[in-house]
Amino acid sequence: MTLASEKGQRLFLTGATGFIGAYVLRAAIAAGHDVDALTRSKSNAGVLASERVKVITGDLSAKDARWRETMRKADAVIHLAQPQTFGRRVTKERARQYCLRRLEMDRALFEAIDPAKTRRIVYVAGTSYYGDCGPEICNETAVPHPRGWGPYLAPAIESLPEYVARGLPIVAAFPGWVYGPGSWFAQYVLEPLREGRPVYGLRGPARYTSPIHVEDCARAILHLTDSGEIGSRYFIVDDAPVPGERLAEIAAKALGVTGRGRKLPFVLLQLLSGHVIADSVAYENRLSNHRLKATGFSFAFPSCEQGVPNAVQQWLINQLDRDR
Repeated sequence: MTLASEKGQRLFLTGATGFIGAYVLRAAIAAGHDVDALTRSKSNAGVLASERVKVITGDLSAKDARWRETMRKADAVIHLAQPQTFGRRVTKERARQYCLRRLEMDRALFEAIDPAKTRRIVYVAGTSYYGDCGPEICNETAVPHPRGWGPYLAPAIESLPEYVARGLPIVAAFPGWVYGPGSWFAQYVLEPLREGRPVYGLRGPARYTSPIHVEDCARAILHLTDSGEIGSRYFIVDDAPVPGERLAEIAAKALGVTGRGRKLPFVLLQLLSGHVIADSVAYENRLSNHRLKATGFSFAFPSCEQGVPNAVQQWLINQLDRDR
């Protein structure tokens, strides 16, 4: 019996109210799955609840046991929850605390899973773990050179083979730059463009990155609950690596504005956003999606040329709804 291809499967989703998690939840409901969704936010619990969603308000830690019994009934677990970081300047100390907290959360989750019941655990990491891949397109077998968040993700990612050896059916997903009508893309690109403020970047030669539309990212994560090979890694990126500023250029055109980019030396970008965020845009990250596509996954937005205008349109609709 497969997970994604049959109706009525039970999924346990952590990080259900996050940027990616909200789209995974929608994709799971659309596919006919029943979802147990874990969220820290009591205010979001009522919004999530529906006929096919049971909401558990709690924290993914060893001390909070409310979610454990529910999770043990899951056919698949999708682990998106991570320590809160978005919206504030990221210092090295804050990143170190993130690292320790993530290890604690992962340990609590993995120790509570019953591998006799749960057939897949999709663990969502990040391509900053691979860091600077140079000018060549690389795949999941590349030697990691962690940059940005990568060094703080590395201990958690490098502990996964040990859990797999213990019998946990882990599939690791590595999304690239996930853009859409929210999160960093709205804060650092769409809002400044609409308000006539500059979009900041790093001075120097163009650095390529590997983007992915949030809807495709969510669908790919759900797809891996059925089609991912246990113990394997999958890059979740679209077909075409692009210079980092290309997303802002396409967004400006879709908004009908003349975008203003402002490239800063690393030291100034670091002062504005913190070392971790500045370092996240300071390297080449051209990644292949061949392994993901070999599982049968197809993209709704194979490139940012198709995906960014869709994200802009969704964002504008959201702004209108908010203003009413």
